[in-house]
Amino acid sequence: MAQLQMNAPKPLPLLRLEPFKGMDVSGVQIDNHHSPDMLNMNINEKGALNKRTGYDRVYSTSLGTGKINGMYEYTKSDGSSIFLLAHGTTLYKQSGNAQPVSIYSGIQNSKVNFFTMNGKCYIMDGNNLFMYDGSTVSVVTPYIPTIQMSKLPAGGGSAKEDFNLLGNKFKDSFSGDGTSTVYQLSLSGLDPTTVTAVVGTTTINEGSGLTVDRTNGKVTFTTAPATGTNNVIITAGKTVSGYPERIKNCSMSIGFGGSNDSRIFIAGNPTLREYVFKSGLYDPSYWPENGFYKFTEQVMGFSKQYDYLIIEKANGKHLISFQITDAGDVSFPSKPINDKVGTIASGSIQIIENNPVSLSKEGVYMITASNVRDERNVVHISANIDRSLLLETNLSTAVSIDFDKKYWLALNNRVYVLDYTQKTTANPYGEWFVYDNIPTSCFVEMGGFLYFGSSSEGLLYRFKKEYDGAAYNDDGAPIHAYWMSKPLTFNAEEMRKYVEGLYFSLKPSSQTSVELFYTSDKKENIQINANKDISFNLFDFNTLDFSKFTFYFSNFPKEVHAKVKAKQITHFQLRIQNNQLNESVTILSLGIEYRYQSKIR
Repeated sequence: MAQLQMNAPKPLPLLRLEPFKGMDVSGVQIDNHHSPDMLNMNINEKGALNKRTGYDRVYSTSLGTGKINGMYEYTKSDGSSIFLLAHGTTLYKQSGNAQPVSIYSGIQNSKVNFFTMNGKCYIMDGNNLFMYDGSTVSVVTPYIPTIQMSKLPAGGGSAKEDFNLLGNKFKDSFSGDGTSTVYQLSLSGLDPTTVTAVVGTTTINEGSGLTVDRTNGKVTFTTAPATGTNNVIITAGKTVSGYPERIKNCSMSIGFGGSNDSRIFIAGNPTLREYVFKSGLYDPSYWPENGFYKFTEQVMGFSKQYDYLIIEKANGKHLISFQITDAGDVSFPSKPINDKVGTIASGSIQIIENNPVSLSKEGVYMITASNVRDERNVVHISANIDRSLLLETNLSTAVSIDFDKKYWLALNNRVYVLDYTQKTTANPYGEWFVYDNIPTSCFVEMGGFLYFGSSSEGLLYRFKKEYDGAAYNDDGAPIHAYWMSKPLTFNAEEMRKYVEGLYFSLKPSSQTSVELFYTSDKKENIQINANKDISFNLFDFNTLDFSKFTFYFSNFPKEVHAKVKAKQITHFQLRIQNNQLNESVTILSLGIEYRYQSKIR
C-alpha cells in the first residue's frame, strides 16, 4: 500500500549578521557586519556584541571645579610607587580610595607633565620645573657647568660644557702659575651673584681674598694662587634674559638616548613653538645652551619608533637618531621623514605595536616606517570613523592612551576606541567603536585598570571590569548603549521583501535585557515584541535585585525569536539597545528571517 509522504516546509532564509564588526560611517557601501551607528558597544574576540563596562569615582569628594591637569604613577628607585595628580594650583598624592592629600601648593593651573629620571620625579607645569623625591617637592636646582678647562690666568683654555639655560651660574677651571693675581673668565657682564673660588682645597669668597670686575669678567686675588693644573675653580653668575624660561615654559617631554633614555627632550614653549631642547646626560637640571633644535613649524609632541625619536610637527614628521662619532662624541642628528601628515593634538600621540599613532586634521595616522623620507610611510587608519570624528569640535584637545590593546582617543566627553587586535584584510588596522559620557582630561593605567581625570571637576574615575560588582553604570548612572545594522536590502535592491522575524542568542548574565526596534522605507522606529520582556537574568547574590529576581542558574545562552512582520519593504534597519541601570548585554548571534515578494515597479 502506497504511503503518503509529507514534505516539510522549506525554512525561510536567514541573513546572518554575526560575527559583528565595528563602526563604519564611511558611506552606504559597508558590509552587513559593520554598523553605521553604535554607541557604548564593542565587539569581543569571538565577534560577539557587548555593552561596555562603566566606571566609579575613586574618591568621594571633588577637589573643586576645574579639570584634572595631570596624573602620573611615580615609581621610586626601591620599586614602590606614588600616584600623583594635579588640580588647580595644587599637586596631590592619592592612595586607594582615600581622598587626595596635598603635597605642594603653587604650581600653575595648566596641563602638567611628569617624567622620572634617576629615581626622582620631575614636574613641568609650563611655568617652572620641579623635582619630587617621594617626600619633598622643590624647584629644580640648576646644574653649574664648567665652561672651560685648563685656562691660563689671562684666558684661553679648552671648551668643556655649554652654559646652562636653566640657571645663571658657571665655572671656569684655571691652572695657576704662582704669580698671576688677575684671572680672566670666559664670560663678561656678570650679574650680582657672589663670586667664589676654590684654590686647591681652600674656598675663597668675594670680598674676602678676591675682588670682581663684573663688566669685564675679571677676578683679582689678593694672593696669587699657586702653580698647578686646574687647581683654581671660579664660580660666577651671568643672567641671560629669557634663558630659564626657554626650559621652564615647556610642557611636553620624552626620554631618549638611542637604545636607552639617557636624556630628556622637551618642547611646548608657547613663545618658542618650533624648538626642542635636550637635557644633559641623565641630568634634567642641565640644559646645554646649544642643545636645541629649531624646526620650521610648531612641534606638537614626541613619539618613538625602535631606536629613533619622532618629532611630531603640525604639518610633518622629523626623525632624530643617536650616533657615536669615531672620536667617541655623541650626536643626535635629525632629518625629515614626512612633509604631508602632521599632528594637531599633542595628547593624541601613542605607540601602538611599535608604530607611532596620532590625530591629524585628516584623521588618525600611523607611522609604519621611519628610515627613509617617503610620503608612503604614514598610513591613514581611521577612515571608518572620520565622518564622525572630524566633525568633533576642539580636536586639538584630544587625549589618548594605549590600554588593553586598544587605542583610546577622547574629546568632548566621547571616546573613539580602536581595537587593533581585530585585524582583517578589509580592516588591517582594527575595528573602531564609540563611547560617550566619559568626561576625561587625561588617562593613566595602573594595576591593569584604566583611570581618567575629570575634564570639569577635581575627580578621578576608574573603569570597572566585567567581574566587578555593578560593573554596568557610570558613577551610578545608566549606560545608554545601542547598535544599529546598516539599512539592509538582503542582496536584492530591486525586490520588495517581507521580514518575518529575528533569531538571536543572548548571553546569560546577572542582569541583562534588550529592546528591539526597526526602521524601514515605510515605517520608523517600530518596537519589536513591545509586550514581551527580552531578558535573561541569572541568580547572583552580588547583584541581587528583587524586581528582577530569578532562580535561573544555567550558563547556556538564551535563543530568542522575535516576530517582526514588516511587509512590502525595500530596506530594513535593526536597532538593539539597552538603557537599564546595571544591566550588561552580549549578543552572540543574530539572524533576520526574510523572503522576497515582488519586484519594484
